[in-house]
Amino acid sequence: MPNFPMKITEIESIPLRVPYEERIRKRYYHFAMTELVTVYKFYTDTGLIGLGENPGPPFDQEVLDAYLGTNPFDHVMGDGRFNLDMACYDLMGKHLGLPAWKLMGQQVRQWVAMGWWMPCMSPEDTAAEVQVAAERGYRGLKCKARAFYDVVEQSHAIQEVASPDFRVEFDFNGSLINVEKALPILRELEKIPVVKGLEEPIFAYDVEGWRRLHQEIRIPFYLHGVGVIREGASRQPSGPWIGLRVGDFDGALCSHESVKSALASGWAFAAANTPILLQYVGTGITAAFACHLGAVIPTATIPGVTASHAYESDLLVTPHKVQRGFMQVPDGPGLGVALDEDAVKRYSQTPEPTWARHISVVTLPGGIKHYYRNLQQAERLMKQGVDESYAPGVRLDEWEDDGSEAFDQLFKQLQERDWPVWETSV
Repeated sequence: MPNFPMKITEIESIPLRVPYEERIRKRYYHFAMTELVTVYKFYTDTGLIGLGENPGPPFDQEVLDAYLGTNPFDHVMGDGRFNLDMACYDLMGKHLGLPAWKLMGQQVRQWVAMGWWMPCMSPEDTAAEVQVAAERGYRGLKCKARAFYDVVEQSHAIQEVASPDFRVEFDFNGSLINVEKALPILRELEKIPVVKGLEEPIFAYDVEGWRRLHQEIRIPFYLHGVGVIREGASRQPSGPWIGLRVGDFDGALCSHESVKSALASGWAFAAANTPILLQYVGTGITAAFACHLGAVIPTATIPGVTASHAYESDLLVTPHKVQRGFMQVPDGPGLGVALDEDAVKRYSQTPEPTWARHISVVTLPGGIKHYYRNLQQAERLMKQGVDESYAPGVRLDEWEDDGSEAFDQLFKQLQERDWPVWETSV
């Protein structure tokens, strides 16, 4: 490594609470999406400062210690946390007066496909969110699909409001469970043009079930993970590498991969002519990093996900430009973005919100109600077959504490055991 005269002398961790937009804030809380964000400033002996970030609280000091005293160029193609390595790329680019992508590879695009992200919602709220996304220049959506909402009904609601060039990818996280459950639902989704991708429709370890579904369904299948050089277990036994070679999927997510893994996988997927969806969640800082990766990864063509749009501030002086579903790659040195110090000061003092106690109510066909402790319990147990999943017209609503004795008794009952309460037993 050349002896570039630069060392990281100090790392400042700045914990913030950045609220989600008011329209979705409570919904994100129910979905257990943290508002905590940590911004990192990497100080150097040259006076340059590099930016990094992660959703959540600060990393432990021992994680940061691995960078102290090192040269940012020591972390080229690094396999550390991308949240911190991005600060090194910011420093390297600033030192050379070049955009970060110049240190990653040859540029293949100046605008990167970026999509909207949302958790599962009712059909009417899903349609409303799609309209917001379109108004802000997005043409792609990654949406969580969960057993307590009718995904076919959701898709029809999207189709009714979406423009002809809009697309949605549903992320099931395996919640369709098996071929028997998945096949009739996916066949209905095939009839809805706006549905363009399915991420892990069934449990990824069911390789033969996955292959059977893949042969039966025309909608592209996406694997969560592109780590062709990763050691250890994969979320699918065939793994990204073998699965890529035998054609088990039509695209895959580069989700929070290290710089090393992302770039190596990018070339492997390019050789296989298979598209990649970049998923790096954070504010505008992380969105900038994702754009630099997308600038050099040849097949990063599925609309990526950062969810930076969900925050009421992206923490940047100049927001990212989005046009018809593409985000412009910053062309300044390093990450090419400037931190909004006024926003940092403001969100360092944001109080933690107080939310009312709530019960998650799953309403099934016929109006039958099943009560869950919260959305997370409903998601976990329904995936295990404790309750009927993806029933026609099923929906989940939150019952907030209304001060009634009925609410209080049911709330306490649900805390005592890890089971739902069915309406007939209330």
